[in-house]
Amino acid sequence: MIARMGISCKARQRGQIVKEDKEDKKMRHQSWIACTIAFTVGAVTIASATDAPTDAQLLEKAKQIHARIITFDSHLDLPFDYPGAAEDGKTQFDLPKASRGQLKGAALAVFVPQGPRTPEGYTKAAADADKKLKLIRAIAEANPTRAEIAQSPADVRRIAAEGKFAVVISMLNAYPLSSDLDQLDEWYKRGVRILGYTHAGNNDWADSSRPSKALGDKPDEHGGLSDLGKRGVARMNKLGMLIDVSQLTTPALKQVLSLTKAPVVATHSGLKGIVDSPRNLSDEELELIKKNGGVVQVVAFGNYLRKAPPAADEHAPASPATVAQLVDSISYAVKKIGIDHVGISSDFNHGGGVAGWQNEGEAHNVTVELLRRSYSERDVAKLWGGNFLRVWAEAQKLGKTNSRD
Repeated sequence: MIARMGISCKARQRGQIVKEDKEDKKMRHQSWIACTIAFTVGAVTIASATDAPTDAQLLEKAKQIHARIITFDSHLDLPFDYPGAAEDGKTQFDLPKASRGQLKGAALAVFVPQGPRTPEGYTKAAADADKKLKLIRAIAEANPTRAEIAQSPADVRRIAAEGKFAVVISMLNAYPLSSDLDQLDEWYKRGVRILGYTHAGNNDWADSSRPSKALGDKPDEHGGLSDLGKRGVARMNKLGMLIDVSQLTTPALKQVLSLTKAPVVATHSGLKGIVDSPRNLSDEELELIKKNGGVVQVVAFGNYLRKAPPAADEHAPASPATVAQLVDSISYAVKKIGIDHVGISSDFNHGGGVAGWQNEGEAHNVTVELLRRSYSERDVAKLWGGNFLRVWAEAQKLGKTNSRD
């Protein structure tokens, strides 16, 4: 129909209709308007269909981008029964999956759940932390041609350039450190470069955003940071250890930011503006982290990306959140604090994973969704690791400066 109207319109444009009465003129005018509308709508429709890249084209572009940039996951875990990273196994992270998703590195957490603050509890926590550290180190030690421990952003870039996977050691929950400030130095010597004080439960260092009723926690036990936690901020600054503010209460986070001389990171956090959870960061907290020069790594954890849907059957698991909802949160943060202060994390093997990014082999799908929303390659590079590495480098620079004082 559009083609036929187009021929009629072209004929009229060439002046082939010579004689016409008033009625003819009126009809011609109406026809002309109809032709113009038809051409406009048709042109827009055709242009849109032609310009919009297909999923296959976006995926190919994502792969090309991943080949050029440093893709880095700022927080994932290993279960205590982790079988090793060499084979493409059942866990969400291993070296074959990282290779398939063109992931260049990740921060793997020495994570021990909060337990009782007793001599027995601290002894067990320290032993469990040792086990977790050995599992992380074994990724590189058992696969020296495929992975290497990275102790700095420069290491990450060098290792990636050599075609290997960069393993960065972090720690979530200072519980294994007991109440010994000098344990920060000891774990730094053992390779920990990023540390977050709390998980689900208060400890001797700080208040958790999720105090444990089972452990008898009192909300705001320390009013934020304990005296030990405050001294720990200065010690981490001196070491050049990057401070992770994920999972802290708002008073604790604000106190960290008032004390630290280095930028901080929230290695795996959601946004309260999306889901009102005490675990998520408020707009005020986002702004404070931006002012500090830090970065917020948005986590692919379903219930922090969308409200948990009511289950029709209590025995049936809720549908997972999606990559699109993850990017909704990323875009929310970018709008609030700018592209230079936002990043990406999975929290794999500890509840993380969304439909489309259920393991590291599917990392391209996050980039596909970013490209679909017109993020540039430069933006993608910042979100996938550039911002994180910049902030970490600044924290290390401060540590080196302090070491010369």
